[in-house]
Amino acid sequence: MSVEYKILIGYAALFAAVYLVVFAVLKFSKAKKKPKVAKAMASNWGFALIATVFVAMIHMFAYNMTKDLFADLLPTKQVGGKDVVFEIGGKDVTTDEFYDELYKYYGDYAVYINLKRAIIDGSVETTKEITDLIKTTKTDTIAYWKQMAESYAQYGYTYDTIAKYYLNQADFNSLDDLDEYVTQIVKTDKMNFAYLDVHMAEYFTKFLADKKPRMVSHILIAMDDPAKPTADETARLQAVKDAIAGGMSFADAVKEYSEDSQTNQKGGSLGYMDKDTQYQPKFLEAALALTEGQTSAWITTSYGYHLIKMDVSSLEELKKNDQFYYAILNANSKLSTKILWENAQALNINFHGNTELEAAIKKFLGVEVED
Repeated sequence: MSVEYKILIGYAALFAAVYLVVFAVLKFSKAKKKPKVAKAMASNWGFALIATVFVAMIHMFAYNMTKDLFADLLPTKQVGGKDVVFEIGGKDVTTDEFYDELYKYYGDYAVYINLKRAIIDGSVETTKEITDLIKTTKTDTIAYWKQMAESYAQYGYTYDTIAKYYLNQADFNSLDDLDEYVTQIVKTDKMNFAYLDVHMAEYFTKFLADKKPRMVSHILIAMDDPAKPTADETARLQAVKDAIAGGMSFADAVKEYSEDSQTNQKGGSLGYMDKDTQYQPKFLEAALALTEGQTSAWITTSYGYHLIKMDVSSLEELKKNDQFYYAILNANSKLSTKILWENAQALNINFHGNTELEAAIKKFLGVEVED
């Protein structure tokens, strides 16, 4: 059944349903005065029919114009009588599969979205490890969105509105797309991290000099006003000083004294950080000045007094943290699309001689187009 035929049936069904309700109200309502709206709609049913047909025609025209926008870029290869838009990893993507996305997104961007998803899916095998990671990521994602919904409930946000926002940012349109959304996130990370592991030598030296990546821990003595510590706050601060001076290890001092509830059960670890991390200026400056294994002097922030320890900055240790990979990708604005295109080539992407479509996609990705 063609899309145009479906549009006509849809509007016909809508018109029939509305007027079934209208006539039912007029015939079976026990009220002395029939609803004015229903009476007006009944007496003007002919005009309503014409208006419905007019809207349906506009809808069909818009759909046909959407297809026409890309008609000259669609390739001529056919499989089973259907045009093929592109082939990747030995799999044909036909126009029948593709027009729905064209209708939603229009133009080159529609091609890019479909191509991107095909590349990501084809580049990362769906192993048990990946399946388990997808399940875990989905659980964590739902929990995070629910937490956000609770935090912002006073502003009218719900789980649905927050979920739809994140889904839309990734070019998904429905809560039913959650599994595909999470799968794309997990596989994208695997694809990008694998590329960086192979090409790390090209990026790490400059990134290390520019951003000073590292893992740090801290001990916090919380204070209402760090500029004017109370007697109790001063006593707690002195207890840490005495313990450290007496030879207590940083890790043991964290367990015994640190008042950061989010990190004191993790040895005070703040995880990955670099020059772009959003810490208060004094804290950031002190943390970046440390060498591996070194501990800072006491640093004050609006939270209180901190001792900062630089845990590691070696490449092998940094690679154990996903935030490190994200930071390199963020520092190289075109790297994600470069990885995407190189994986497309590895999958033997084939536009079947449609040079216009290929050029349009390369331009969108920022890939150099050969003369």
